[in-house]
Amino acid sequence: MPSLSIPVALPGPVPAVVMSLFPSLGALGHALRTAVAALLALYLAYALQLEGPQTAAVTVLIVSHPMSGAVIAKSVWRIAGTLVGAGAALALMAGFGQSPEAFLLLYALWLAGCVALASRLRRFRSYAAVLAGYTLALVALGAVDDPLRTFDIATARVAAIVVGVLAKMAVSGVVWPVTAAQRLDSRVARVTAAVAGAVARDVSQGDGAGRHRGLWAELQGLDDLATYAAVESAAFRRQADGARVAASALFGLLDHADAMRRALGVLPAATAPLLSCLEHLAGGDGAAFRTVAAAARRRLRAATRLAHRSGDARTLAAAHQLGTGLDLMVQVAIARDPSRPLAFTLPEPADGPWGSAAIAALRTLISVGLAAGFWVATEWPAGATMVSWTSVFGALLASRANPGAVSLQAFRAALWAALLGLPVTFLLLPAVSEFWGLACVLAPLIFISTLLSQRPGRGDFGTFLPMLFLTLVAPTNPMAFDLQGYLNTAGAVVMATVWIVATYRLVLPVDGRGEVRRLLASFSASVRALTAGPVPATAAWNYRHHHRLARLVGWDPDGGDALARARARMAVGRALIAMRHAVPDLPPDHRRQGELVVRAVGRLIDDPARLSAFAARSARRLVAAGALAKGPTRRRLLDLAAWCHRIAEAV
Repeated sequence: MPSLSIPVALPGPVPAVVMSLFPSLGALGHALRTAVAALLALYLAYALQLEGPQTAAVTVLIVSHPMSGAVIAKSVWRIAGTLVGAGAALALMAGFGQSPEAFLLLYALWLAGCVALASRLRRFRSYAAVLAGYTLALVALGAVDDPLRTFDIATARVAAIVVGVLAKMAVSGVVWPVTAAQRLDSRVARVTAAVAGAVARDVSQGDGAGRHRGLWAELQGLDDLATYAAVESAAFRRQADGARVAASALFGLLDHADAMRRALGVLPAATAPLLSCLEHLAGGDGAAFRTVAAAARRRLRAATRLAHRSGDARTLAAAHQLGTGLDLMVQVAIARDPSRPLAFTLPEPADGPWGSAAIAALRTLISVGLAAGFWVATEWPAGATMVSWTSVFGALLASRANPGAVSLQAFRAALWAALLGLPVTFLLLPAVSEFWGLACVLAPLIFISTLLSQRPGRGDFGTFLPMLFLTLVAPTNPMAFDLQGYLNTAGAVVMATVWIVATYRLVLPVDGRGEVRRLLASFSASVRALTAGPVPATAAWNYRHHHRLARLVGWDPDGGDALARARARMAVGRALIAMRHAVPDLPPDHRRQGELVVRAVGRLIDDPARLSAFAARSARRLVAAGALAKGPTRRRLLDLAAWCHRIAEAV
């Protein structure tokens, strides 16, 4: 079988080493924008005489992102989550302000529910759910000694957050702005070339799914970048949707490489046309690609007609496999051509497994329960702060893929913030009387921390450090220098991270194998759902599950077996969709047979051996039934047999 070498346009190890030593211009620009926006937010909060002006600066750090579109999206969802959380705080305090035990119980349940919801959502919707959870703590627990202040605290927090959001959005759009749309086309071209090269090598030399884990992350990043571009302007909508469609098709193409390699073993004459399509797709030559794709399509149609006449289900299955791969390439080419309509509409990605959401909620309950129990037992004056920050860390880490490692980063950041904040608060700030002096003190830490947040392995530390530092220093006007209060607050923040580390390391550690099992179960449930109800489009169904594949790669970075099983389930799902489309057009007797096969496949999805044997038997029976039929009925029965053969091969 001939092979084709297409260069993979991904950064190599040398640029990565250089980037680790010297920040890029993009990283410097992001750090500069963040520092300027944080100081602007703090200045505006002073000018408006807001209570807790540091909240405005912390908001800038939270919504900060190199892309303007991500800042806009995150800001909108932050305001929404804050409003929901503040409303819940007012309602809960009004009903249970005089009953601390009931209040803490209902608060813990509210936070757990928000964390469970966040574990099921994606991107900034997930963050909004998290924020709605812990905002209740930041508002209500701050007024636990004086419930009448709840409304004042809520309005002050909302005002500070709005100021921080507006400051960050303004600076992101003026100071060295970086838009996702500027980078989208080049990113699509680069990732398309990388995937096309990987697929060309795989179909020529063997299955390389385990070698391409970096490409799964690249495709997920491309989908995120396209989402940011869509937020930036309505003018970018077609470009962003096209990039997302391209990412989805490339996901499918990479996932389909092994099946295409097996199909080429049955139809070796299609190898050269297929590799030529991949070559022109990687090069971005739309006209040349359309020419070779049309030729490959004609060859596959001829093979399909011949298989229909001869009743060869194996050859027909191979033609279907290659046709699916060619369809995915065409989707990528159409998505990159702004003059052509998109191939399909984009649904919402599939939710995370309910089991994972329940465990994340349980971990949050445990960590908050430990902190609340310590507060009640010791009657520590800073206990409310400790519970609040335990809630913040617990909610933020709950939906992370590596919460145990992130909890240690949060602990280190809390220690460093406490140590750095002490001399700044009691040595530097007393010597400062103007805002420019305060800016000179705060700006270096914010700038350096933002640079750290962009470095691999230091991202979470660099994100948490300035947030905690500003919270501990708490610059106000006039400034109050209370050593005892500072130590209490610092101790509360450090203790909050202790409870989080204990929860994720000792009490209920993260079970990677369990997460893999739950994700695989979610793939099986999705396949079973295809046996009844409306039939989705194949491309849309694929897109909804790519996020789950990316999560699975994160939980199973070394094994590969779980990824192979998930891809097999997706192959079965695609076959079921094709069968569901074909069955209604059959005569009643054959339709009943097809419906029984579809339901049986759904029941056997978790038993690969039985499913493979059943699909192989069904393929033989359908071929026999097709031999006795004529015209369209014969073709449809043979198509069903081909899809059964494909299922048997996939599992």
